[in-house]
Amino acid sequence: MARVRVSPDVFTLVDYEASAIARLAAEVAEGVGLSDEVEIFLEIDEATPFGSTSAAIDLNTVTLSVEGGAFENPKAIRQLSEEGTRLVLGRLLFRVRDRLDPGFGTPPPDPELTYAQHAAWDAYAVGRYARLTGVSGGQDRRRYAFRLRHGFTDAADRAFDRLWGGDGLTWPDLENVMGLEEVVGTHRDEEFQVGRAAEQG
Repeated sequence: MARVRVSPDVFTLVDYEASAIARLAAEVAEGVGLSDEVEIFLEIDEATPFGSTSAAIDLNTVTLSVEGGAFENPKAIRQLSEEGTRLVLGRLLFRVRDRLDPGFGTPPPDPELTYAQHAAWDAYAVGRYARLTGVSGGQDRRRYAFRLRHGFTDAADRAFDRLWGGDGLTWPDLENVMGLEEVVGTHRDEEFQVGRAAEQG
């Protein structure tokens, strides 16, 4: 299993246990196929109730920055949601696996991704995790997030379905789907609407 470190060692504002989060991260990393040589450093901002996340990679060291709300049980304030934590980690670590794969391509660093790119890559990552584990993965919520960035059109739904059900895609493949060059065809109105939404994202 991948080695996992969690910061802080002791949580004082939320009822999380670093050892439990480290165990979940190691299990998810193994499930998505990360090498045992990968070291994961999880930095959790327990003072922030929001749910933003990002990942950075330096050789075999992966740093995941997570706001505390991302792991919180929505039905129990300040309590860890094991299911939710696994889903967040699954999304992040599938994207990490993509970045570590030379054949995937070279997407921009997380801070430089547009909202439209995040929505598309998240759909691809969560779709794979959902199939791997047999969970729903919040497909409807992910579809809505994708539509917000790529348009409320049939073309955008076809693009989402391709990403959600995809496997073995590369970054150029994702860019093609985001541009809808392969799914819009001659529907010029849809292509304009979705392309404009992506540029604004």
